[in-house]
This record gives sequence, C-alpha cells and structure tokens, in this order.
Amino acid sequence: MPVLLVLNPGSSSIKWATFSNSAESLIGNFAAIDHGQVALGKGIGVFEQLLSSTAGCDICAVIVRVVHGGSEFLQPIEVSHDNIGKLKALDSLAPLHNQVAMELIESWRQYDQSVRIFAAFDTQFFTELPEVAQTYGLPLDLIKQYQLRRYGFHGFAHQDMLRHWYAKNPHRQNFSLVTAQLGSGCSMTAIRDGKPVDTSMGFTPNEGLLMRTRSGDVDPGLLAWLQQQEGWSPEDTDKLLNQESGWRGLSGGVDNMAELFTSDHPQCHLAFELFRYRFQKTLGAYFAILGGLDGIVLSGGVAEHNPALCQELLLGLSHLGVELHAESANSNLPIELSSMTSKVQCWVVASDEAAMMLLAVQQHFPNEFSNQPVAD
Repeated sequence: MPVLLVLNPGSSSIKWATFSNSAESLIGNFAAIDHGQVALGKGIGVFEQLLSSTAGCDICAVIVRVVHGGSEFLQPIEVSHDNIGKLKALDSLAPLHNQVAMELIESWRQYDQSVRIFAAFDTQFFTELPEVAQTYGLPLDLIKQYQLRRYGFHGFAHQDMLRHWYAKNPHRQNFSLVTAQLGSGCSMTAIRDGKPVDTSMGFTPNEGLLMRTRSGDVDPGLLAWLQQQEGWSPEDTDKLLNQESGWRGLSGGVDNMAELFTSDHPQCHLAFELFRYRFQKTLGAYFAILGGLDGIVLSGGVAEHNPALCQELLLGLSHLGVELHAESANSNLPIELSSMTSKVQCWVVASDEAAMMLLAVQQHFPNEFSNQPVAD
C-alpha cells in the first residue's frame, strides 16, 4: 500500500510518521499507520536510520517540516529544481533546523527521484499576525529591504493544541487561549477566537523563552558589547546564542529539564527558576493582550513527560484565574491540571505536528491529496 512519509526535524531529533488513506481520520481520508523518532548527533547516519525504519513502506511522497519559510514561502510547496535554491538560502534564519530539513530533502531527491517531496513551513500559522505583533522598532528602509518581521515558529504544534482546545470546547466561538510548546525549543502563542495574535519567537526561533541550548530574550546591546570584548564574529555569536546557552549553558551542562526540576544544585535550580519565570512573564503579558484568559494548553516533550513540572509552571497564578488540582497529575494524556472551579482550563496534551503538516499540504494541494495518496 502506498504511504505518505511525514518528517519533522527538530533541534535534537527527527520524528517521522507514515499515513495511508485506508481509513477515516481527523485529516480527511488519511490515517496514521506508523511513527518513530531518530536522534540527531555527530557521526550518526540519520538518513540511513530513516530508510531502515521505513524499509517496509512503499513511500510515494515525503512531506518535510521546514521551520523557517521567510517572506518567500507562506504556503506548502512541492520541492523542485526551480525553488530548492531559495529554500537553501533560508538556512541562516533557523540554523538548528532548516539545514537538517534541507539535508533530508536533498537525500531523498538523490535516493529516489520518483518520490515527490513537499515542504510544509512552521511559520505558516503566523502569517497573518497583527501588524503591531509582527513589527520590530528598526529603520523602515531595513525592514523593507530584508523583509524583517516576527515570523513565529512551532506553528504546527500550536495549531494542534488549538485543535485539542476545540475538542474539549466544541461550542466555544469567542475565547482567549495561550498555547505553550515546551521541548528543546520553547514558545508560547496568544490566540483569540482561533487566530494567533502574538507569539514569543520572532525573526528567528531564538526569541522569547529560555530553551535547551538557546538563550531566548537577551539585550541586543549586551551582544554588541560581548562581540567587542571577545572579538567574536557573527558566526561566533550565533553559536553562543543557539548552541551554548539556554538551560544547558546556565546550569553548567545539564540537558534534561526534568533533572533540573528535581535538582538541589544551585545552578540547576536557577536554570529551572528562569525557565519558569520566563513562562509566567510571557503568560502575564498575553493575559494583558487578550484581556483575560479562558484556557492554557501545554505540549512538547518537556510538558508531555512531566505533568508535575507543568503544575509547577502554573503555581501561584490565581490572580490570572488559574486554580490547580491539589493532587499531582499522574494519568494518560490529555490531562486537565485545573480544578473544577478554575476560571481557566489548563491542559497537557500530546500534539500531533505530523497530522497538521499533512493537513496543510492536503489543503494546499487538494487535487493530489483529496481521495488517494500521491502517486506519479
């Protein structure tokens, strides 16, 4: 049976899923039939691992998540000789992600030229952010010349968290929601009536929350000063911000947020508290922007594997209408963390980015994806 392969490269792993149209599902006629994950690392043949993992599949099309679409790509595309150069040019905007995506795309093109390859862009969900939420306070000529704006990322994850909210509140049309994707990369989004109105990541995926190896918000003047003091090149600064900072850098090398959460080491404790502080600070800002709050949905590896940590992130927010269960949550996802009397519903869910990627491509290429899998 021909299947569609959906590849989701992250900053630390590549998730994959296969879909067929043999049964009804949330995404038209397609149903997920298998999934897995491959870790990124030096010396690891990632593409060979993917081939081995999907060896029993008759793959007729591949959909790859490309984190940054820039100003050029606002909808999914079929990768071709005509556009692959423009895709490669986006690598510098999301160096932890786009380069891996392009390596996967080129590997598949070399491996089997008969397989059609589609790129789905994580920035699509935020294309129509309000102008005031897109804009940086920079000279207008620079903004126009380089198409500078806050693009936003983790769009497929935030879109699926919104889908979970609708599933729990099927008749709500007017609502204020904050979604949080908490993994190696972390971001939050403010949503009003189903549309994103702000998001924590910006021109690149480095803005906003503290992340595993990314700094999140930092004074740009501090970076200019450090460049002068240390004689750093732009590449040196980029490496610091994307690969050497975040909770791993601040804690002295601890990768695992769950370990930071339970550690008594002062630096680990500080790293977790900064993570929590940035989360609550952003949530408070979104409460102000939205004019209130009806729901909070959390997802991503950090959230999904540690609901107790999610409870800690939400403690002390009764002034925002958040009231939590007294007991520690310990059950299968989705988990409701909020109490029956809470004004704000708080959920931890397992988001399905692959399903949202397939849906985006299916909607943009309805002739190819309406009734049968893609086949030449």
